[in-house]
Amino acid sequence: MKKILFLLVIGGALFTASCTKRYDVVQPNQHYTATVKPSDWTVTSDGKSDSVSLPAKQIGNYFNQNGAVLVYFSFFEGSYEQIPEVYNNVSYSYYNDAGNLVLYSQNAGGTTPYLPTQDITVKLVLVAAN
Repeated sequence: MKKILFLLVIGGALFTASCTKRYDVVQPNQHYTATVKPSDWTVTSDGKSDSVSLPAKQIGNYFNQNGAVLVYFSFFEGSYEQIPEVYNNVSYSYYNDAGNLVLYSQNAGGTTPYLPTQDITVKLVLVAAN
């Protein structure tokens, strides 16, 4: 009797225990590039930095809340550097909201604004997150 009861308990445990397979959907990152010319920059209203606004339709409200936005500058072909950063005593930073990416350039000391003198290739990388 004990053997039968033992086999029923083991059988019931094996029957009720189950494995769950989980399949995660991998969403690839997206990237976009744009060229910003020196003439595209304008002085901000406080007069302390220059800025340029780039339309970024890919950054919607949902993505802005749940994803990650990375911005890279290329001052030389084939070489990208992530911003914010200081390069040649110029501080570069950015701000983004839904549909918009604003790039900033200012003197690293915070004094007079610095207008970039060369074309800058901007790489926008969108990292999806769940």
